[in-house]
Amino acid sequence: GHPDPCRVSISPEEPTVEFGTSLILNCTSSCRTYSRLSWEVPITKVGAQGPGWVSLNIPNVTDWSLELQCFGVFGEQRDITNTTLRAYRLSPPQIYLEGDVVAGKEARVTCNVSAQVSPSDPPNLSLTLQGGGLPPSTHRGPSVALNFTARLEQHDQKVTCEATLRLGRRTVNASAATVLQVWAAPHDVRVWAPRTTFTAGDNLTVMCRAEGNPTPRLRWELPTNASWELWDGGTAVTIPVGQRMHGGTYRCLAENRYGTGAASIDILFQG
Repeated sequence: GHPDPCRVSISPEEPTVEFGTSLILNCTSSCRTYSRLSWEVPITKVGAQGPGWVSLNIPNVTDWSLELQCFGVFGEQRDITNTTLRAYRLSPPQIYLEGDVVAGKEARVTCNVSAQVSPSDPPNLSLTLQGGGLPPSTHRGPSVALNFTARLEQHDQKVTCEATLRLGRRTVNASAATVLQVWAAPHDVRVWAPRTTFTAGDNLTVMCRAEGNPTPRLRWELPTNASWELWDGGTAVTIPVGQRMHGGTYRCLAENRYGTGAASIDILFQG
């Protein structure tokens, strides 16, 4: 049978590189019987060579698209291989949350990315937004947005945005992440005392707790004429020697910049 014909090949097969950076390509021959192995390129050739190979060094890629050719001469035969070098720009994605994200309210997260593959062609881009307890959202083009109703459990969860740029059969990725800050109006306000019926002369302590982000401030509305002391940053009201006038409704008001909440307890003094 006939020996296999000699072939030349370029590596990488589909070169892609960030615009303005450097790249080294190799052209190799399947047999050593060539009289010539060389690149044919529209730029100044810089490279090295050795047995069965010749390299091409492009120190600064400033063409968006560059046709490259390598050929080998084997006696009467000649083999030529071509490839296209593609350059791209892909910036890291930017994630934006519009205004404060407040539990129970509608919120919107947006991710934008900037990419370029040539002065004339739009880049083949897709963006995926996911994480943070959100349904994943993928969109073709330089922007993706997602509307959602914020939930408390999303606080401190990570949202990621992944950009994929297609260049022929190759893909280039860039990603970014942010952590959700979910604010919340006061909720789960609780007021309690060891018991609700007291005898004159007893020590009375009424306590209040409230959840919220930021931590709610607490205020009390107390029965009239009640002389009292506040303890523990306003979370407790203490009356060392309770009297009948201290009976009534003890109401705790919790406030932060996103809203208010309240809870109360009725205390009865006997004797």
